[in-house]
Amino acid sequence: MLMHEGDRSEHVVVIEHGRVKVTSAAATGKQALLAIRGPGDLLGELSAIDGKERSATVTALSQVTATLVPGSAFRDLLIGDGQIAFALLRVVVDRLREADVQRLEFGAYNVTERIARLLVDYARRYGEQGDDGVIITLPLSQEELAHAAGASREAVSKALKRLRDLGVLRTGRRRIELLRPDLLADIVKGLPSVHLDADAPGHPR
Repeated sequence: MLMHEGDRSEHVVVIEHGRVKVTSAAATGKQALLAIRGPGDLLGELSAIDGKERSATVTALSQVTATLVPGSAFRDLLIGDGQIAFALLRVVVDRLREADVQRLEFGAYNVTERIARLLVDYARRYGEQGDDGVIITLPLSQEELAHAAGASREAVSKALKRLRDLGVLRTGRRRIELLRPDLLADIVKGLPSVHLDADAPGHPR
């Protein structure tokens, strides 16, 4: 764990190698997977700027090499270099847009469509070509996928089963291989032919 939600630390982390997950917990204890970050990404900049407690927990998904910058040194960089300050502003804007898209998806798409959109995004960012399709190299569990999709683990499990039955993907322990990107693209578009019983009224979400 690189950072813990609620901590008062203010150092900034720059990822050089490896990947981490950024999560946050509601008062009920329910977890949300907010983002996956990797090489070149900056973490912890908000607390370094405003001095408030950490807003999320950052946990390594693989072996990680990173540079830790003290909060005071980070603030001096921003004050002394306008280009660095503007680059940080662009990072913050990108993440605000990302959060807006995530909120839209939670309200506008069913579980199947949200999982499909996540898998398309993960394949684009972290996919490697395998013998039969694209292997998503993120070692995420079904529970972590559920946290990312804002759904229950049961609903995500049903969605993945349906996608396997359709021949869209193949799953293993913390492994997903996309076999039919064309069908996955149809699901992303929200075509009714792929609506799951897992998304029907009365099923846990």
